[in-house]
Amino acid sequence: MTEPRTSVRRAAVIAALLLASCAGRPPVLVPPASGVEAVAGYASASVRGEAADVKGKFAFLFRRPGLGRVEVFDPLGRTVYYIVFTGETAFLVVPGRKAYAEDRPAAMIARFLGFALGPDEALEILGGQWPEESGGASGGWALGRDAQGRVVRGERDGLVFEVAGFFPGGGVPRTVAFSRPGTSGRLRVLSLEFNPAPRPEAFGTAFLKTFVRRPVEELEEIRDDAP
Repeated sequence: MTEPRTSVRRAAVIAALLLASCAGRPPVLVPPASGVEAVAGYASASVRGEAADVKGKFAFLFRRPGLGRVEVFDPLGRTVYYIVFTGETAFLVVPGRKAYAEDRPAAMIARFLGFALGPDEALEILGGQWPEESGGASGGWALGRDAQGRVVRGERDGLVFEVAGFFPGGGVPRTVAFSRPGTSGRLRVLSLEFNPAPRPEAFGTAFLKTFVRRPVEELEEIRDDAP
C-alpha cells in the first residue's frame, strides 16, 4: 500500500470517527432480510482484566466464513496494529515495525480483547442476528431474548455478553458489555454497515513476505509499545 493511499485512509478514518462521535441521534439500522453475511464499521472498546487492558477506537470488517480485519488506531487516527483473519489463521501485524505473528483466530481476539471469539461470532454479536437452532442456542451459546425477540444476552464457557443498548430499528446492538472471570469490558459501535461490497484485498497477506515473523508473545510487547 502506498503512502498516499495510507494518508487518504487515515483522513477518512478520522473523519468517520469524528462524525460518529458528534452525531446527535444514532441512525436507524435494520439487518437485511436476506441475512447478514458481513459487517463493517467503527467502534470503541474499553477492557480491563488479567488478560488485557485495552482502551481505544478501531475499525472492523467481518465476512462469512471466518474472514475478518480489525485495525486499531492511536488518538491521531494512525494505525498502531491490525489483525487479519483468513479462516484457520489470524495474523497480528505491526506495520511500524514490519513484523507479524500468527495464532488461531479465537486466540488472537482473546489477545486483543481478553476473551476468545471467532470472527463469525463477532459478526453475529455486532449484527444482532443469530442462526436459529434447537434449544435456543447457537454455536454453544445460551442466548437470552427480550419481549421483542432481540438477543440481549449470551453465555458460553464462562464468557457473558449483555446488550446495554440498541440502535433504533431492528435489534442491532450499539453497546455490548462483556465479562468473564478476571476480565470485563464494554464495546460501543460508532458506525455500522451491513453486507458491504467485497474487498478481498482487506484479507490479503501477500505483503507479509516483506515482513519479519516474530513469536506472538514478543510481538504483543512491540504492539503495546508502538506509538
